[in-house]
Amino acid sequence: MNIQKTAASPGRMLNQKKHPLRLFPLWIVLLCMLPGVLHYCIFRLYPSMMTAYYSFTDISGVPGTTWKFIGLANYKEFFILQNPRDLKAALLRTAAYAFFVTIIQNSIALLLSVIVNSAFLKGRNFARGVYFMPVILGAAVVATIWKAIFSTPTGPIYLFMQNVLHIANPPAILSSRVYAFPAVIAAQIWQNMGYSMVIFIAALQGIDGTLYESASIDGASNWKMFSKITLPLIWSAISINTLLAIIGSLQSYELIMTITRGNFNTSTLGMMAFATAFGGGGGTASGAVVNGLRQGYAAAESMVLFAGVLVVTIISQILMKRAEVER
Repeated sequence: MNIQKTAASPGRMLNQKKHPLRLFPLWIVLLCMLPGVLHYCIFRLYPSMMTAYYSFTDISGVPGTTWKFIGLANYKEFFILQNPRDLKAALLRTAAYAFFVTIIQNSIALLLSVIVNSAFLKGRNFARGVYFMPVILGAAVVATIWKAIFSTPTGPIYLFMQNVLHIANPPAILSSRVYAFPAVIAAQIWQNMGYSMVIFIAALQGIDGTLYESASIDGASNWKMFSKITLPLIWSAISINTLLAIIGSLQSYELIMTITRGNFNTSTLGMMAFATAFGGGGGTASGAVVNGLRQGYAAAESMVLFAGVLVVTIISQILMKRAEVER
């Protein structure tokens, strides 16, 4: 009996090596998970649940004021009672913002990642740091930089149009209902492009170099190698960057708030929700001003935005997965 017990003990030791978590008691594992779970519940889950609840009330956020449960009145006002022109403009502008940011940001990031990952490029690490630097800057810093770039009449863009393109009266870009929206999109792309680039670089570095050598021996052109080898092998990175860009652009409001305050046809649904909750101005398509301190209505706008982000995310992932399978 003693021999059998002794012989069985090495097997149990091997099983313990196969399952490292068994080396620690369950309470230690749960204790290590507790800070992350508390952080998520307090700063993520609870605010989200309260936002959903407040969307059915007329709470204003002003201390001392009373509020009550009003059911679907906020959603009825958003979809039915408000000016149809304002609703259509807000939804179309938000969709356009997400579309152009996602396409242009990922296209430029992919091009830059291929360039800075090339063996012939000297100072690759320095170039990567320069392109990634806008990511670590805050929205206020990025907004200040781009307001200086587009400022009138001393900004470099204004001086370029005046002195190089010889335009007599260049438009004030940030005060134009035509050019302000593309300017905000450019700032958004510049700030987040480096993050997408890093993900692409990680995917490119995971490709076996012998695939390119074999294709080169077979006489494949650079474009053929890129389209037939590089793109299929980094498709998962493209899917991730597409998802992150869609979610980030649909929820974005900081740059719009800081650069134009939502004026001159730049107010997206996220910006409207912020302005409705906390004030700060912002115009609508019909020329009305967004009324602030209506946090119940702003919560309803946020829930509509959440539903839109969820639907667009699911559809985009289905399409990307289908494209990946076809490849």
